[in-house]
Amino acid sequence: MSIASMRRELMRMPKRKLLFLDETYVRMSIHPTHTIVAPGYTRYVVAHDTDAHAARYDMIACVSAERVFPPMIFTPKDRVDWQVKGIRKRMLHAYIEDVLAQAIEAVDEFGLVLIMDRSSIHNPAEMLEEFQEAGCGIISEVRLMPAYAGKRLNPLDNSIFHDWKEAVRASCPLTEDTIVSAMANAWNNLPAKNLWAHYHHCALMCGVDPYRDCPDPLTHRHPKPKKPAIKP
Repeated sequence: MSIASMRRELMRMPKRKLLFLDETYVRMSIHPTHTIVAPGYTRYVVAHDTDAHAARYDMIACVSAERVFPPMIFTPKDRVDWQVKGIRKRMLHAYIEDVLAQAIEAVDEFGLVLIMDRSSIHNPAEMLEEFQEAGCGIISEVRLMPAYAGKRLNPLDNSIFHDWKEAVRASCPLTEDTIVSAMANAWNNLPAKNLWAHYHHCALMCGVDPYRDCPDPLTHRHPKPKKPAIKP
């Protein structure tokens, strides 16, 4: 399925029923992008670790156009306990069972569709079974996006996650004692209006040209969207 074809399907869905799930991370070396100094002094921020060696804190998160759902954050110690170097399928299933299924069930909205990228840890059938075993029966479908569609179709990718990382930076300097709470608070306090804007940016709303972000429109020659008829 092409990106445009999937967009057409998602456009027809109520956005409150359209959920996206993805994984991201923050490193301890994250630093603020703005600083205040007296006139005549050099503007700089202090970073104690380089990105390559700083401790990484992973997060699994889910969102709709109206709300964020509670995340699950894994510290370096958690990864040691799980005996993994990154997020694995069993960690994702633990997130569904322990956090996400209960949070989604509280929405009391049937026919929800969960969308994800084609990561090797994302198995729609297994994840749908996890939701059902956790007592969440309002997820009707779990779907994967087309290949290489994350940057264009997923509002979490480089948009909502970008806003979240900027909010985390506002809590700098971060320490081992504060980084997890800073990550969770920044995520849970994302404004709902920003979520809706990012859904619109990904061309998931009715009336938006599904080809508007095509990287090579002259070569592909996509059909022009039909304009709605104007009644006299």
